[in-house]
Amino acid sequence: MAEQSWKTGLIEIADGVYAYIQEKGTWFVSNAGLIVGKEYAIVIDSLANSKMTTRFIEEIRKITDKPIRFLINTHHHTDHTWTNYMFEGAISICHVRCREMTVNEMKLDPKMYQMLFPGLDITGAKVTPQDVVFEKEFRIYQDNREIRVIHPGVAHTVGDAFVYLPDEKVVFCGDLLFAEPCTPFVLMGSISGSIQALDMLASLDADIYVPGHGPISERNALYKARDYLVFVRDEARKRFKQGMNAFDAAKDIDLGEYRSWSEWERIVGNVERAYSEFRGEPPGAPLPNLIEIVRRMMELRKSAESK
Repeated sequence: MAEQSWKTGLIEIADGVYAYIQEKGTWFVSNAGLIVGKEYAIVIDSLANSKMTTRFIEEIRKITDKPIRFLINTHHHTDHTWTNYMFEGAISICHVRCREMTVNEMKLDPKMYQMLFPGLDITGAKVTPQDVVFEKEFRIYQDNREIRVIHPGVAHTVGDAFVYLPDEKVVFCGDLLFAEPCTPFVLMGSISGSIQALDMLASLDADIYVPGHGPISERNALYKARDYLVFVRDEARKRFKQGMNAFDAAKDIDLGEYRSWSEWERIVGNVERAYSEFRGEPPGAPLPNLIEIVRRMMELRKSAESK
């Protein structure tokens, strides 16, 4: 397993701009952000349970007592949205497809996740649909600070957004970026779209990239995540052409250096998504066996750990 040690907590990365970084960045342990202006603050993503978000809010209140006016969700996954409601009074904002997926999430019992991820703490987990949506891009002007919220296309999910502060040269990437040693995951999006999104992020005039999981990063982290996805795509394509099914292909791929990254079992979901695209299905097309794919991922990890 790769070394998982980096600075955590609420870290100032530019004047009034903070990354909230959690340890290890494993399943359901995500990062968030805070932007503080003269009159109000903006939060980027909530966290997976009320315990985590209570700590986050406590750290925010050490920095500022200004009201939180906006809450931006980078995508619909529950570790970024389950505690939106705890930012009372904030207007929540996301991509239009993100809200659609959030509404769909309301049909699911959070306890289902505990069956797939034993030991997961879902204390206070509650789905709250967002208030405002956008399609391509919108901007907030906080004092003299320009904040761009941009949809890169289907990538990690169908409704991703990243938050770009051009003057500060900071990007909050959401799960468009899993920074090493966190393994990228594109099961509910697009492997080709994720590669393109990483290219888009790398093209920005930015110095600091805050990933959805993992340590605060520089541009090189984008290249490493991209290299992983290109490797998976190319190895999966070889086996697809040979007629191998997706699960067997995932088990057959020698991950090499990527085997030491955390959540390496995501190879299963990533290959399934690659196969969907090889079949000509649209990026982000729903996979009918989604829960079974996740179950296979976790079984593969458990099987490897028992050896």
